[in-house]
Amino acid sequence: MNSKLIKVLLVDDDEDDYFLTREYFQDLVNWKFDITWCATFKDAQEQIGHHKYDLYLFDYLLGGNTGIDLIELACQFECEEPIILLTGKGDTKIAVEALRLGAADYLIKSELDAEKLERSIRYALERTSVLKALRHSERRYRRVFEESSDFLFISDLAGNIIDFNASASVLTGFSEEDLRLKNIVDLIDEPQFSVQWKNIKEHAIHDQELRVLTKDGDKKYCLFSASVEFDEDHPYIQGRMHDMTARKQSERERLFSEKMAVTGRLVRMLAHEVRNPLTNVNLSAEQLEMELVDEDQKFYTQIIKRNCTRINDLISQLLQPSTSADIELVEKPIHAELKEAIGAALDRVQLKRIQIVSEFAEEELLLPLDSVSLQMAFLNLITNAIEAMEEDHGILRISTKNHGDTIQVIFADNGSGINEEHMEKIFEPYFTGKNNGMGIGLSTTMSVIHAHHGRIDVQSQVGQGTTFTISFQEGK
Repeated sequence: MNSKLIKVLLVDDDEDDYFLTREYFQDLVNWKFDITWCATFKDAQEQIGHHKYDLYLFDYLLGGNTGIDLIELACQFECEEPIILLTGKGDTKIAVEALRLGAADYLIKSELDAEKLERSIRYALERTSVLKALRHSERRYRRVFEESSDFLFISDLAGNIIDFNASASVLTGFSEEDLRLKNIVDLIDEPQFSVQWKNIKEHAIHDQELRVLTKDGDKKYCLFSASVEFDEDHPYIQGRMHDMTARKQSERERLFSEKMAVTGRLVRMLAHEVRNPLTNVNLSAEQLEMELVDEDQKFYTQIIKRNCTRINDLISQLLQPSTSADIELVEKPIHAELKEAIGAALDRVQLKRIQIVSEFAEEELLLPLDSVSLQMAFLNLITNAIEAMEEDHGILRISTKNHGDTIQVIFADNGSGINEEHMEKIFEPYFTGKNNGMGIGLSTTMSVIHAHHGRIDVQSQVGQGTTFTISFQEGK
């Protein structure tokens, strides 16, 4: 028993056939129908566009047009309700064509009766209900697929990418055309990943932290998941890459800030405790020097005074990272600050015969900045690059880019690089890999960049070079 009222559009240019078909409908006592008759193709075209019917019956012969034309028209109108084609005897090819275009069923008019009509209606409604549910489900999950901020992909077992969403290009920087030629294994910068991929049938990958190579050669940290699925008997791999680069950067910056705060308090306490007796030593040396007559003995008091001055200077340097945030920002062109920093390093550049290549954006880039501290931060990066590069062979590329609301300053050298062990520590105050270093330069640089509402990231490979990327948000 079907108690729902079913609205039917019956299209037939023969009035006698219409009355006969309507009688068959009336014989179906367990159903409720509201039948609308259209005698012309034009009237039917208008009714289909209203999308107000639950079932359509189209006669094949409609004057100068056919029921096939109506089916195609219904497809153009994105009609999802079932269509039954009424054909003449021997029109098997027409029936097959109708089914191919999307008709739910076909009935031969000369063999039509109430029983066949009911069976066809029941089949058409049930089949269309299932197809509509599948289409709606597909649209829903397709929307989730397309709108996800994660890089979602489908590949074959070898890793060749078959399908992916828009976030894939955002994460990797590759165009859709380039990605379709890529293999997942080639995008992952992990030595053992190719072995894992070969064993993915036995061991799926769940939220593993990996580095993904972008088109620009950058490395982004991602959580990677992938597993084997089956479409009937055909296996494929579906996977996800969740970009966590910004989160890791934020965690590093938070830990850095906490360490800087603790270190700053410790250094200020030590500086106070050391400077007080140091002042007494210096004053005593000066007093003793005034009382001494023998110039040879004054030599020793001068040594004491010089070392007191040196200790005081060292304390000032140690205090420097904790005071870099006390700056006033004024909007100025960033290229001018870079040129000043490059000029300040010119002597070292010439002595080591290093080549500096400036690749600045064509437009002038303005930022709220403090000239003294920002030039010092830039100079620290330039100096480190010079020290890391070989004499006569070093090339330091300094470039600027404008990405919408983000301005980037990039320092890329071809020096010795930084090993993995040191990469996580290079911004920590007083950590250094140099024999005569104090470990202040990069920690001070990061403090200055933070004070300018920016962030600094580093990528390096031993023996090939290091790239520092500073990103400033415009309007902050």
